Amino acid sequence: MKKIPLLISIIAIMAFSGGCQSDKNGANDSDITPNYADVQVEMVAQAILAEVEIPSAAEKGTDDIEYFIGSLDTHSIKELSYFICASGAYPDELLIIKFADADAAAAARSGVESRLESRRDDFRDYAPAEMYKFDDAQVLINGEMLFFYITSNNAKVREIIDSYM
Repeated sequence: MKKIPLLISIIAIMAFSGGCQSDKNGANDSDITPNYADVQVEMVAQAILAEVEIPSAAEKGTDDIEYFIGSLDTHSIKELSYFICASGAYPDELLIIKFADADAAAAARSGVESRLESRRDDFRDYAPAEMYKFDDAQVLINGEMLFFYITSNNAKVREIIDSYM
C-alpha cells in the first residue's frame, strides 16, 4: 500500500519537471518568438483587448471593412480582427490583418492611413478631449501583417504587438 503514494509522487514529479526542460538548443519555450507568418490575428487582438479597452467595442468582419476602409483589397485578406467603438462617441479602433503576402499589406497601407487621418479630422471638432488618442496612433506593417490602432493606451498596444513580432 505504501508503494501507491510513492508511485503517484514520482509520476507527479516527472510530469511537473518535464515542463521546465529546455529543448536541445537550450532555449525554453518562453524564449521562442513566433515569426509573423505564424502569428494568429485573433490571438494578438484578444491580448490587446485584455489590456486596453475599446469603448462599446463592436467587432467588424471582412464584409464590413470596405465601408470603413474603402480602398482595401479584401480578396488578399487571410485573417482579420477589427474592433471599433460602436456608439461612435470615441475614436478607438483596433485593426489587425494578415494578408496573403507582404505586397498586399504594403498596398493596403495608404487606405488605412487615410482612415486614421479621417478619424483625426472627425474628432478634432467633435470631441477635442479625445485627441490625445491620436498622439501615438499608428499604421504598422510587418511582412504580411498590418496593424492600425487608435486607443487610450497606444504604447501598451505597441508593446503587445512587439511581443508577438
